[in-house]
Amino acid sequence: MKLTVSVLHNAIEYFHLNFQQKHQYGSSCFGMSMEPSLKAHLEEEWFGLERLRQSFDAIRASPLYKRTPVLADCADVLGLDAGVCLNLKMESMQTSGSYKLRGVIWQMERYRALFNPPGRLQGMVTMSAGNYGIALATYCKHYNIPCHVIVPDECPPKKCTRMVDLCASVEVAQSSQAADTIDRLQAQNWTFMHPFDDLNLVCGYGTIMMELVDSVGQPDVVVVPAGPVAGGGLLCGMALAARLMELPTKVFGVDVVPESRRRDSLPGGEMRGLPEKYIGDNAFRIGFDCVDGMVTVNERDVLDASNCLLQMGVVLEPYAASTVAALLSGKLAVEAGQKVVSIVSSRDVDL
Repeated sequence: MKLTVSVLHNAIEYFHLNFQQKHQYGSSCFGMSMEPSLKAHLEEEWFGLERLRQSFDAIRASPLYKRTPVLADCADVLGLDAGVCLNLKMESMQTSGSYKLRGVIWQMERYRALFNPPGRLQGMVTMSAGNYGIALATYCKHYNIPCHVIVPDECPPKKCTRMVDLCASVEVAQSSQAADTIDRLQAQNWTFMHPFDDLNLVCGYGTIMMELVDSVGQPDVVVVPAGPVAGGGLLCGMALAARLMELPTKVFGVDVVPESRRRDSLPGGEMRGLPEKYIGDNAFRIGFDCVDGMVTVNERDVLDASNCLLQMGVVLEPYAASTVAALLSGKLAVEAGQKVVSIVSSRDVDL
């Protein structure tokens, strides 16, 4: 199967939306049948600057983490207007191939520290169309924890293979079957890890902002992918981190939509550029007010940007080029003299 933006949209829209219709887990960060103490803990505490710093320390201390590079001064080579200082934050070069490993490290460390009794974990189960499942499998393999990932029919074969190579068991299932599998494994003391609506994930993703400031100084604008495979956690985490750090940095999200579904951009009272079914309740509740705007790009914009990046030697999945697409297409206007950072989120492609 050829990996396209449409395939990714269809996979996530079908899988996550229908799954939520069967299991109404609301704002629960780890999914169904959650321990009441865990839900209360997360709902009461949220996270602040100190927790963000703790997560950054824990992530950097992990043997799985890589400090991802920043490609500086990319405006000219990409054909962007002169005078803009464009930097690419290459989260695509993270150990698991995407930014999601940061969130998984903190998600798992918090879970193991707060709620797991001494001894080996029984196993972790999740649902994913690719990158989160790969990140969780990467963590579980390193710590010898059983991992089961339920994927939709449309999951790119290469991503399924990656998870299997990481010793995860992979099950292709319809949404109703996924819910039944999770119920069965939870009855056997496996733990469901939510792939996007978990405050620990949001916090882990926010550490990218801290690393950016350490690498390039204070950006004027940060452009973040926020479409069907991101769940809103990356955008909201980075926007919230910018506010907690008291940065004047503007944080914009980019959604990829087919031309027939084009929507106007934020601001306004509604996040029209990010469909509600794609964003986790917790990410929305804590991060929406921190986001400065949303823009939408179409598939042609994304493929054009992917080709420009390919000419630079940067190979990634099409969706990950959405932030560069927003800039090259002019749908997100930036000014000469501004320091702009575009988050390149993931690299996996079905070649």
